[in-house]
Amino acid sequence: MGLLAQIVYRGKQFVTGFAATISKADLVTVQGILSSDQYALFQQMPIDAQRHSLNVLMALQRAGYSDPDLASAALLHDVGKVAANNAGVPITLWIRGPLVILEILSPLLLQRLASHDIQQGWRYALYVQQNHPEIGERWAAEAGSSEVSCWLIAHHQDKQRTLAEEPVGHHKRRQLLAALQWADSRN
Repeated sequence: MGLLAQIVYRGKQFVTGFAATISKADLVTVQGILSSDQYALFQQMPIDAQRHSLNVLMALQRAGYSDPDLASAALLHDVGKVAANNAGVPITLWIRGPLVILEILSPLLLQRLASHDIQQGWRYALYVQQNHPEIGERWAAEAGSSEVSCWLIAHHQDKQRTLAEEPVGHHKRRQLLAALQWADSRN
């Protein structure tokens, strides 16, 4: 996807975030997939992030995927972003769009500005944006997610060159990750 296409896609994602809703039927679907501890994590996400996660899940299901580890990873892949909310600097819809565009245009600037120090406010939010896969993996593990689901969450933003470093025996994981990345990129 080219730079302009990525920016347009993120713009559309921003607009659809305003109209995001979650129905009771959606919540029943989520509760049928996640344990109560995992569901509590899902509930911490803002409505637009919950809707995005449900859209990722539905795209996977429409494509014929039924793996339970993939389903739970689809629902929790962005849960690490809640760390910024917990620190009092939420990555809201208004902030998320520009952050993602900055990440596309100047990832090194974003890295320089980010701080893992929670006292750094907005700089900590930048850190969370960049490191939410690892944060989410840790939280998902603490909530009882499977090793495969945690691995998918941790690697959902990895590039193909990073995946080449994974052991050969992880072929199934790589296939599930490719599916998660495909569905995430379209929602």
